Amino acid sequence: MKTNWNTKNINIRENSFLKLVEKIDKSNNKPTRYKGTIETMLLEFFGKTSKKKYIWKRATFKRLLIHTYNQKCYGLLRDYNSVEVLLHISTFGNRMVNNIENWERKGFDKEEQLRSLIKHSFAIYETPIFLENAFFGVDKKFMLWFIQLGKGKSVKELTQMPIRLTSKMAHEFKNAPNVFEPNQALCFAQALGFGASLKTAKVIGFSKLSNINESEEKFWVTVVQFFAKETTLKATELNQMLDYLAYKLRENKSFSMKSRTQKALLFQANEWQKRVYRDEIGNVLNWQASGIKPLYLEEFENGKPVVYKTVELLNSISLFDEGNVMHYCVAGYDEDCKYNGIAIFSLQKETIGKSITRLATIEIGLKQRQIFEAKAKYNDEPSVKSSELIDLWVKSSKIKPMEEEVYEAFLPDDNVRVDNGVYVADKNYDTVTVIKVVFWILYFIVKALL
Repeated sequence: MKTNWNTKNINIRENSFLKLVEKIDKSNNKPTRYKGTIETMLLEFFGKTSKKKYIWKRATFKRLLIHTYNQKCYGLLRDYNSVEVLLHISTFGNRMVNNIENWERKGFDKEEQLRSLIKHSFAIYETPIFLENAFFGVDKKFMLWFIQLGKGKSVKELTQMPIRLTSKMAHEFKNAPNVFEPNQALCFAQALGFGASLKTAKVIGFSKLSNINESEEKFWVTVVQFFAKETTLKATELNQMLDYLAYKLRENKSFSMKSRTQKALLFQANEWQKRVYRDEIGNVLNWQASGIKPLYLEEFENGKPVVYKTVELLNSISLFDEGNVMHYCVAGYDEDCKYNGIAIFSLQKETIGKSITRLATIEIGLKQRQIFEAKAKYNDEPSVKSSELIDLWVKSSKIKPMEEEVYEAFLPDDNVRVDNGVYVADKNYDTVTVIKVVFWILYFIVKALL
């Protein structure tokens, strides 16, 4: 992000800024790069307009600079990114619904000033904030959508609409959450139109499905329709399946979503990722089991038998599976397991009728027979239950627990010793210190008396 705090050589004061704008507007601008000053900033932006083609753009940009100056928006005019927004507004200077000069500043925050100016320039009707945000980006198509909706055009009539929308989808698009980007809002609205729950629609909206490929839109709309009916859709699994579907479509243009299930699709996506991983790493490494006794504990939860166990991971693919589920890079530990005396265990929970749940990944140094690290999903610390299970495993398998970090700053000084487990100051040190203090006190008293 560019900013220009170094503006001492050109101060925005009465007349100097306006004179600079007039001077640059009248000159034959050459491409100029911003160098941290207001002058080079204006030279760069005026250089992106023409005196002969689309002349309203240059004229509108000049009017915006002058009027925002007259409205004392000095912070806005010192900021590169804010002035770039003025340039984006000027691109559509021939589509304005109100005169620039009628706009009045109502605050000191430069982003609020710009948003107010955008709405004043183009919006008669209420428009989504996520389209208003387009003026702070680079995509002119979404800026145009804001202008068209601001003038009362319907969503289905918007220029270069990449997907076909029903009336319900169009309504949902216009009311999509502001956190979305326009393409994400389209995907979100499309999912709702196919009957998705709000939660599922949000997952779909934020997924790779929002990267709309118009040439393949007939296929991807069936994908949105397929996942819209799911109630337990997870973002990471969805993107994993979408990568697989993109691969299958490249492989076979007639590939379709007919007669498929999410469970089967996720399994196929996992197997495909394993093949890709295997191709990337070349040879799959295998290694011998460590001989450490695994944990196996049977309990009852809600009247159902549950098994907690540790499973030793003995090849590159099993490490890949663990990392894929737990969302960290344990796959890179295969050479350590093969050559450097490391063992990796997966702490798992198994319930009848349900898929196995991975609770934590545990790294053990075989030479020390000690736990080096234990992490839950996303590198979080293990839960209380997981920690209790790890402690139980440590005792039953005769391995050392993970050492707690001890920081030097909290260690006792050299003059401190331990008495019955309590840190106390050393008595010899205290005696010497007292003698020295008494000596100097007596010295200064005698000197004062003399």
